[in-house]
Amino acid sequence: MTETIDPATRLAGLRREIDGIDEEIHRLLVARSAIIDELIKVKGTAVTGAAFRPAREADLMRRLVERHRGILPVVTVEHLWREIVSTFTFLQAHYEVYMDGGRDPVAMRDLARFYFGFTVPAHLESGPEEVIAAVARSVSDLGIVQTAQPSWVGPWWRLLGGDGPRIIARLPFIELPGRVADLPALVVSNPISEPIGPEVLAHALVGVGDRDPSEALEVEGFELLARHDDGPRSEFLVAAPAETPVEQVIAAFARAGVEVREPRVVGGYARPIRHVGPSAGASGTTDADASANR
Repeated sequence: MTETIDPATRLAGLRREIDGIDEEIHRLLVARSAIIDELIKVKGTAVTGAAFRPAREADLMRRLVERHRGILPVVTVEHLWREIVSTFTFLQAHYEVYMDGGRDPVAMRDLARFYFGFTVPAHLESGPEEVIAAVARSVSDLGIVQTAQPSWVGPWWRLLGGDGPRIIARLPFIELPGRVADLPALVVSNPISEPIGPEVLAHALVGVGDRDPSEALEVEGFELLARHDDGPRSEFLVAAPAETPVEQVIAAFARAGVEVREPRVVGGYARPIRHVGPSAGASGTTDADASANR
């Protein structure tokens, strides 16, 4: 004879299980903070933004997406993880975030808080050039610049590269339809100590020609991130796989009828996860979505 369990009793048991899990999560966070405290003492990461590791963060996020299961949306897990990591990074080396609020300040603030949490101080600037200038004056601060800009905004990426600020990340990192915090943007920072190079390089080029090179670039596996036209002269910001010689990028422009010159690498980033499965909003990625972007 099967014993019938009273629903109230079962609910009480389930709530006790949840309480136990919550306590374990908190215990692990406290344990993580103790390790970070020891890490600070060993590495001395209170200077030069040494706590930033974009490639490591990308690898951790890919592994998180691969192992995710269940009804909890993967972007919720991403946000929780970002809050934890950003806070512990802040504890290792104080940094602040400067946001490009020139076009959509509300969406920009949402993006910044989603990726960098509520512990890290955040400041709204009037445009991308102001963001880059603020980062340049700092030691370890970050800037977020919206990719799409009004026509009157100049080629802000001209300020990047060399010993100054450069692109280190692209947002959103998990790309899926209808996700929260979906404003396309780039993260800039002063040069950081990163043992692993970026998977995608951002090239700044100057060109002449009134044609749209987007399709020709896409055929070659490149992406036109931004463009600014000033009479017959245009400036481009293009993303290309890191292993691709810049000559191939120039050749793709030429096939589109645009002559470009003065190529410069102005940073790079980990390749985003294109998360497109039917259960993307709920149960996380499967297999191919994450592994294809390694």
